[in-house]
Amino acid sequence: MHATAERVLLFHRDYRGLTGGHLKVRHYFSHAEHSARFRPRIYFTPGSVRGPENPWYGISPPPLAAWRPAEAALLFVAGLDWEAVPDPSPAPVVNLIQHVRHAHAGDARRPFLARPAVRICVSQEVADAIAETGAVNGPIHVIPNGIDLENIPSAPERDIHILIAGLKNPPFAALVAARLADMGVTAEVTNAMLPRSEFLERLSRARVAVTLPNHEEGFYLPALEAMAAGAIVVCPDCTGNRGFCRDRETAFRPRYALDDVVAACIAAVTQAPGDAATMRAAAVAETRKHGLAAERLAFLRILDAV
Repeated sequence: MHATAERVLLFHRDYRGLTGGHLKVRHYFSHAEHSARFRPRIYFTPGSVRGPENPWYGISPPPLAAWRPAEAALLFVAGLDWEAVPDPSPAPVVNLIQHVRHAHAGDARRPFLARPAVRICVSQEVADAIAETGAVNGPIHVIPNGIDLENIPSAPERDIHILIAGLKNPPFAALVAARLADMGVTAEVTNAMLPRSEFLERLSRARVAVTLPNHEEGFYLPALEAMAAGAIVVCPDCTGNRGFCRDRETAFRPRYALDDVVAACIAAVTQAPGDAATMRAAAVAETRKHGLAAERLAFLRILDAV
């Protein structure tokens, strides 16, 4: 935290378990610790998990015991955190938007677009989606998601032929693995929530990583992490991965259909060595654009302008 930062940037979280969304809010909390204008503090709802599995565990100063947005200089909200913010808000709001669903009619997050805020979208696809609603009240910024490149492991050998990361779609992961098995191709499937270090270690051992998002995402961090780990990535189209999963350049990005994903897996494992090396190099170059340092700098510039 910068020595001159005195104004509180207040975060709000209902934490029940690790998700990519929580991890990204944690990154922004860490970024705010470098601000010359604000000092970040966080409040957790009464039902939140607070043990070592919470990424804010052990922070100093500790989480706040009460939610008092009127005492903050600036609020940071994401997703349904808006429900805890009075209307009108007693302080300016920075709103992190991590999914294109915010633009969907009927989604619980859609009405909050009309609330005044400075909005940060994790991809251009998200920014385009909310802008097209015509409902956004306030400026829209795009800061592509960053990952902690320094903590992506490098395995001594790639002893996993194909790794299917199917946590978000276990039935589909099982279908892909079964179809590949029928074709004589062995794939390892991981559908359980793993400790991040173990998940990243498996990615680093995979020759081909099949990362299965929801059918629609605002970004999709595991695909980017698999690229950084040096795997050839197969990631079906989910809207929010189009900017960095460029088909047959940085990854295979088939339609999200069984035949298409299986065909992409076969194309990935049968690539000529030179083609695979070219794709890996392009993927690694793409990940270098997504370091946390670049994300931090872009966020601090926004804080300086609020």
